[in-house]
Amino acid sequence: MEIMIAALLVISLLGGGSGGEVPEINTVERPVTESEQIIEEVIQSDEEIMTSRENITTATQLLAALPEREEKYKVAIYDIQDKTGQYSEIGSKIVTQGATEMLITALIRSRQFEILDRVNLNNFMTEQNLVIQERTINNEGPVIGEMLGSDYIISGAITEYQIDKKTGGLGLVIAGKGGQQEFAVASCAVDLRVTDSTTGKVVWAKSLKKEIVGEKIGLQLFSFMGNNIVEFESGRGQQEVINLVVRTLLEEAVYKLSDSQIL
Repeated sequence: MEIMIAALLVISLLGGGSGGEVPEINTVERPVTESEQIIEEVIQSDEEIMTSRENITTATQLLAALPEREEKYKVAIYDIQDKTGQYSEIGSKIVTQGATEMLITALIRSRQFEILDRVNLNNFMTEQNLVIQERTINNEGPVIGEMLGSDYIISGAITEYQIDKKTGGLGLVIAGKGGQQEFAVASCAVDLRVTDSTTGKVVWAKSLKKEIVGEKIGLQLFSFMGNNIVEFESGRGQQEVINLVVRTLLEEAVYKLSDSQIL
């Protein structure tokens, strides 16, 4: 594999030929070169080489099961804010600041709407203004005046967050004595609303809350769904746990919106 990677680097640096020039097209069949064979082997082994995986939850299958709509409303997405006011000991926010991106991904996976990004509108307008100010070669860039308008606006916030350590019965009796076991509960709530962009009327709103239970695996360590570890002494790992809950809530909210037939 190391030899293959080195060969690919050499090929990319040479640009596939002398001096990086584009070779002339030859319609006559020719034998496959060693470099082309290496490239083909890499492509055929892509599943073995890639280490990334789809970031999904159990709710993702609900979105995948929805039949794709032929006619889709245009929905503008604005920032999903963290309104929990929760901070770690070092001053960083515990709750994910990526809820907006999670929502957009969920909406795309549902295949029910046309998604208009209003969160990064400044970047969009910068590209438009470069053309207006004639700062691009031959006015290359976006066509001015073709920006899509929305039928509805989707906005919302993460409104609740909490992790509690509790003690409960094991449900087991050994030698006539009942046991006690510590566990932890992580909970989070998300509120979303859909507003008619013409009238300003809120046509749909939903508040969803989810809890997941973590089992004790050490003196102050609790495991939530596998490798998501919370240490109550330092709060380490809390963000990973709550990110999972937020993504699940947003996906379920999109499913409920799609299933409501409001849009």
